[in-house]
Amino acid sequence: MNGYEKLALLGGTKAIDSPNWDMFKWPIITDEDEAAALQVLRNGAMSGIDITMKFEKEFAEWLNMDYALAFNNGTSSLLGAFYGCGIGVGDEVICPSITYWASALSAYSLGASIVFAEIDPLSLCLDPNDSSIGSRTKRRRKRQPEGSKPYSRI
Repeated sequence: MNGYEKLALLGGTKAIDSPNWDMFKWPIITDEDEAAALQVLRNGAMSGIDITMKFEKEFAEWLNMDYALAFNNGTSSLLGAFYGCGIGVGDEVICPSITYWASALSAYSLGASIVFAEIDPLSLCLDPNDSSIGSRTKRRRKRQPEGSKPYSRI
């Protein structure tokens, strides 16, 4: 044999024999995750509580930072990040042309103008050669799709 096997489509052995429901299941929730979520729900409070502060402290330590701030979702975390960077009326934020709408909404809700830029076809991140940066540009909103290359060129 030449080192190549027959494709599964043509009767060869499947490379992955796990059922689709198992392989693509997300999010992955463990018994420990479920117990922790139930504990918070039964507590009757969901923010500013001990478990949140403990998570922030441990996450900051893991990142080797002084502080960390937990948010309920990605959109609100971007809003907090843009607010912390001073984004506001009169600023421009560059976003990739292939993005979820909430990626741009966070800056827009603070009064910034959104400029959509081209993406690099290999990484699916902002194209470092795109000339969208103008005099009012304050930030480039980077997005790294799952499985893409890091932002090394931006």
